[in-house]
Amino acid sequence: METSKYLDQWITQKAAYNKRDLLTYALGIDAKDLKWSYENDSEFAAFPTYPLCLLFKGDSQEVVSFPSPSMMEGPPLPPLPGVKVGLDGERYVEKIRPLDPEGGELTMKSRLIGIHKRGSGASVESEVIISDDKGPVYRIVSGSFLVGAKDFKDSGSSNSESVPVPKREPDNTVEVVTDKNAPLLFRLSGDYNPLHVEEMIAQMSGFEAPILHGLCNLGISCNQVIKHMLDNDENKFKAIKCRFASPVIPGQTLVVKMWRENDRIIFTTSVKETGKVCINNAYVLMNTGAKL
Repeated sequence: METSKYLDQWITQKAAYNKRDLLTYALGIDAKDLKWSYENDSEFAAFPTYPLCLLFKGDSQEVVSFPSPSMMEGPPLPPLPGVKVGLDGERYVEKIRPLDPEGGELTMKSRLIGIHKRGSGASVESEVIISDDKGPVYRIVSGSFLVGAKDFKDSGSSNSESVPVPKREPDNTVEVVTDKNAPLLFRLSGDYNPLHVEEMIAQMSGFEAPILHGLCNLGISCNQVIKHMLDNDENKFKAIKCRFASPVIPGQTLVVKMWRENDRIIFTTSVKETGKVCINNAYVLMNTGAKL
């Protein structure tokens, strides 16, 4: 199957957010420092990974379906032969300029950028450019893994990369106990997938119980890196890259290990109770010239 025809078809959508959205997201990722979770704090700011939620909620201020209208109106996944299920694979979130903490209206332009063979299926990557009236503010690249995909030709580019862990002890290790009800709060930021709430749907999807949102895990991990390695300063954050390796059950303890390597903070996140790595090939990129 030829796949190049599905690439570079830009789609433009509206997005919007307000202060309440920023506060809800911060609490959903356990970012309880007042600069993230209290609008009257003198340093109040949007947590750097919040824009991921806009891909789900679009410009809605209501509960949305899953898939949401914003998801359905975005670039469709190609109809590759043999696909059994689609899984969340990777994320890259780059801050070009900070979001206005007062809220605002935005534009999202999205396209598919690459379709490649990966193991027992295909990696399909999409790019989203989020802009305000002054120009781009964020760039997000998402990778989906389509299990069982076969009989297709590779096309486009890939943002995927291998990020080896340094062969030394971490510079910092932090444990975070996730709340058993964390999905009920995090879903209010836009991802209303019932997989994270309903036991029957989780089991039908192959999980023993509802699982933590992967993007919640990403946010919790990023918060720990910013807090412990970037002086809790969002201005030192440039980008985050990660791959989702395994699911997390709400209530489990996350172990975030961090290494500083030049302008990268390489990190892994694992589940303490099982020892399984749930986020790997991951780093936070610092702004050039950021000093710790």
